[in-house]
Amino acid sequence: MEYIEINPQIELFINRHSTPNWIIEDATTDFIDLTYIFKGRAYYSINGTVYEVNQGDLICIPKGSRRSATTDPTNLMTSYALNIHLYDLKGRDIRLPFPFISHIGEQEELQSLYNELTFEWLKKNEGYELKARALLLLILHYYFKSLYYKGNNLNIDKRIQRAIRYVLSNLQKQIEVEELASISGLTTAYFGTLFKKNMGTSVKEYINRMKINNAENILLSGEFTVQEAAYKCGFEDIYYFSKLFKKIKGFPPSRLLLHNSRSDRQELNIINK
Repeated sequence: MEYIEINPQIELFINRHSTPNWIIEDATTDFIDLTYIFKGRAYYSINGTVYEVNQGDLICIPKGSRRSATTDPTNLMTSYALNIHLYDLKGRDIRLPFPFISHIGEQEELQSLYNELTFEWLKKNEGYELKARALLLLILHYYFKSLYYKGNNLNIDKRIQRAIRYVLSNLQKQIEVEELASISGLTTAYFGTLFKKNMGTSVKEYINRMKINNAENILLSGEFTVQEAAYKCGFEDIYYFSKLFKKIKGFPPSRLLLHNSRSDRQELNIINK
């Protein structure tokens, strides 16, 4: 399953600060319990098995599970608890592909998302449900990146992140490795080594792939020629651009123009009927 077309609904969201006597009574859930442990320790019983959970752990209890919980009175738990329903576009229940217990660690991005969700949920301004659902999707995407999607690295070096942001903001320009190394505060040689370690590809390969992906988007709009798309992505040599595009995508950029042309003709035929 791709988990792309999902519709989440929040039944309950709480930033839980447990007391020494805090307890979740034993019962069967009619929702998905998605709880992130921000601090402390707790003990969750899921379908008869007790799990110790600590700071940085994610608890994912499927709908229909037997659940109870207590906290460690000497190390009180603070958590973000979401009771949610997850459906596909046909309204059928979706089960998250996560273990009962996973260690996510302490991540600034995740903390920021939960803080914003707390703000929206408590403020309850008009339309807050839509914003809350959008934030839940971002939180779910974060967990999918960490636990499900392959090839994702949540711990990219901040210097490499800085370089990536620069690349994605300047795809229309010629971008040199030396320039990125300088932005990152590293020597060119070390930057190249660190980049490949973090991203699994060379700097040049990454830049080219992002430029070609951008060119593909430009051509799919149907508003530009191949030459214009090449120039907009920093390529002055149209022949090199076409060769690189085919190498990365497996087909020439002109195919996208042909596709758009056919789509336009089909649309005109529908309108004229």
